[in-house]
Amino acid sequence: MKALWWIKRDFRLSDNESLYTAVENCSEVLPFFCWEPCLISLADTSAFHLQAQWQALNGLRQSLNLRNSAVWEDYRDIEDALNKVYAIYPFQMLYSHQETGNLATFKRDKRVAQWCREKGVHWNEAVGSSVLRGGNADLRRVKLRQVDYRKQPVLPIPATFKFPCILSVRLPLLSWNDLATKITILKNRKISPDLQKINERNAWKTLDTFLSERGQGYSGGISSPNLAFTHGSRLSPHLAWGTISLRTVFSELQKRIKELQENSVRNGWLRSLRAFQSRLYWRDHFIQRLEAFPAMEEKPLNSAYENLEYENSNVMLEHWTNGNTGFPMIDACMRCLATTGFLNFRMRAMVVSFACYGLHLSWKTIHPPLAQLFLDYEPGIHMAQIQMQAGVIGFNTIRVYSPAKQFLDQDPAAVFVKKWIPELRDCTAVEIANIEKSMIKTYPKAIVDLGSKTKEMKDRIFAVRRSQVGKHETIKVLAKHGSRKKTTMDRKKEKTGQLSLFES
Repeated sequence: MKALWWIKRDFRLSDNESLYTAVENCSEVLPFFCWEPCLISLADTSAFHLQAQWQALNGLRQSLNLRNSAVWEDYRDIEDALNKVYAIYPFQMLYSHQETGNLATFKRDKRVAQWCREKGVHWNEAVGSSVLRGGNADLRRVKLRQVDYRKQPVLPIPATFKFPCILSVRLPLLSWNDLATKITILKNRKISPDLQKINERNAWKTLDTFLSERGQGYSGGISSPNLAFTHGSRLSPHLAWGTISLRTVFSELQKRIKELQENSVRNGWLRSLRAFQSRLYWRDHFIQRLEAFPAMEEKPLNSAYENLEYENSNVMLEHWTNGNTGFPMIDACMRCLATTGFLNFRMRAMVVSFACYGLHLSWKTIHPPLAQLFLDYEPGIHMAQIQMQAGVIGFNTIRVYSPAKQFLDQDPAAVFVKKWIPELRDCTAVEIANIEKSMIKTYPKAIVDLGSKTKEMKDRIFAVRRSQVGKHETIKVLAKHGSRKKTTMDRKKEKTGQLSLFES
């Protein structure tokens, strides 16, 4: 039986269930990747993402070449690409991993399913996470009580690859310059050395250095925009593009925790790795929200906030995106993102909070430009987080991050700010902390009165929360998408089986 292995966000050989199953069950397997113009042209796609995919694909191609295999690569809409392959190589099985992407990939997958039905091709989508297809948070909890994907044994790299002899008719492999001639956003753009290199080999190196060296300072270090570059796991882009599996990370993490416990190591390692493990558990929970509500990039999870009033000034959006707001911590973060594609979680939350509360920009407005800047763009996490930080989920505590406080708490010596804002390198930390009084001519004045603008937006949000519609819709959203955790009071009432839903 002939099979096509469709490479999506799973650029790896190790623990790749779709590839492993295809090789085990079929006489021939043709690896296939398609650059899809309809996805590349989306507002949430950037050169960062294309660089990550190109590097990941080349890493995978090199690994396959060592095993006397290769990749059929194409550049066209997926149905046309599948038709071309099928005309030359009539496969009976299509293997890929199950993806929870943006609305465009959701619609694309529905079209591929229709194509498969018309051709009589069976499409096998391997589950690569604990996200439940078509389910919600409550159904996922039921599934996890039965089996948790993340704790299952890691699959080995297939011993042999049965690649069909049709290399002479496939398209030539696309170089970076080839892509640049086809894709507008890559025109005259070279590979950026400031971004993490995304491929399977680097994913394993990143995991190894985190578990053996860098991870000791994870707990406490990830709040700092300076320390997070070292003590953060830096695995998020590898997980987002599938150069390593979540199951692999869990497996290696558990081995390291067990090793530390057996050796009675008590120098901060266990605390940090358990904190990291907790973040990993949350990952699939947020992606589950998008799986259950595919329209999340266009509509708030809580419909009570559908008509929340925003100003959506293009001028404010441009200042925010380019890091020219007159608020040093905000501007440093946005400029850092524009160069490295990385920012720690606390700072991500702060820039979203500032945009929505301070500049009155809708979460829908900031979604595409922010997604473009994240090298680790994962639609499910991205949509869930920006809605949560914007305060439109309904049951989360509203958190408005003060840029001034974050500067004093996380960058008191102005190391981060001075690195990314050259206009302020000759200023003292005190001058930067009191920027509104410092009258620095080389740096823009604050573009808004942050206090009054924030209060105005908070009042709007709390008005929705207090309304009957707001309360009613929040109860529904909480039941379907909330998380459950026992509180101290719940433990005292364990005989009654009560659970408390808490903010995620």
